[in-house]
Amino acid sequence: MPETDAMIGMAAFQLSTFTSDNVVEIAATTLRKHGLKAAELLCIANVLGSRHRGAPKYPSRERAAKIGKQMEDFQLSIHGPYTISLTTKDPKTLRNSRTHLTLCLRLADALGASHVTFHAGSRRGGSVVRERVQQRLKEVMAKCEGENITAVPAPEVAGKIASFGDFEEVCTVAGNAGCLFCWDVAHDFARGGDVISETGLLRRLELIEQHIDLSRWRLPVHISGILAGRRGEIHHTPLDEGSGVPWRLFLSVLREQRFLDKVVIICESKATKRDGFDFRVEQALKLKSFVDSGQIDKEYRPPRPQLTQFLSKADSESDPTTQG
Repeated sequence: MPETDAMIGMAAFQLSTFTSDNVVEIAATTLRKHGLKAAELLCIANVLGSRHRGAPKYPSRERAAKIGKQMEDFQLSIHGPYTISLTTKDPKTLRNSRTHLTLCLRLADALGASHVTFHAGSRRGGSVVRERVQQRLKEVMAKCEGENITAVPAPEVAGKIASFGDFEEVCTVAGNAGCLFCWDVAHDFARGGDVISETGLLRRLELIEQHIDLSRWRLPVHISGILAGRRGEIHHTPLDEGSGVPWRLFLSVLREQRFLDKVVIICESKATKRDGFDFRVEQALKLKSFVDSGQIDKEYRPPRPQLTQFLSKADSESDPTTQG
């Protein structure tokens, strides 16, 4: 079986003023030891301003550059905070969103990271929202060009049906704006996207090649298990738990289509009682082991339905901490 240049990794650590050299060194050493080639650094809880005492704030660009040097042999990215919204009509929310996204892109540039993944916001407004996101992404790209920032925004396929957007929406909008998008396969699955058949996956690969410049970048991919309900995502789970994300089928199709060399895969598996660093490494290695084996498994085996899929609590579905 020919070798692939697959880049597989995980969410490594929180990137903030609290990030220590020791945390970075442990992450880098562990990733190298296991042959993992990618890491996403998390700014999901970072705040702006001095009034939030004790809350994580963004590090300086100089600090980010030092961290980037420690991890220069990895494909890096940043996950922006959930407070970003490019769909909002509120001027204050939009101003804060642009500030967060700009800060993340500047830090990504200092790190040597390729992109900033983030959630675009609510989908209320239909085609108007789609046009709004596209225009605002174009404005961000123009700002990046003006500051010579090489990192680009990558809006993520959302897991909740009430959020923007589904696979085709996000892929098209990102392509028209000239940036990347993040294909979260678990989110795509949770909102009813056709990722459980080879035909559905091939159609998605075709759309990616039509809209995204793969000669410049690898496409960001997130994958994990997920528990889904009637409104989409409830929360992330380990790979083989939850509602049955077809990760083996997904990786098999990518292998057969010679697409593994065109993506960077971040494992976002979560578990309530053992969601530590070692667990995240273990889950990422599960993906790596499957890819390294050369195995092809294109049979989708849906799990037995769980009662929680149909009786999900409203607060679980609206809690931003359950998003990935």
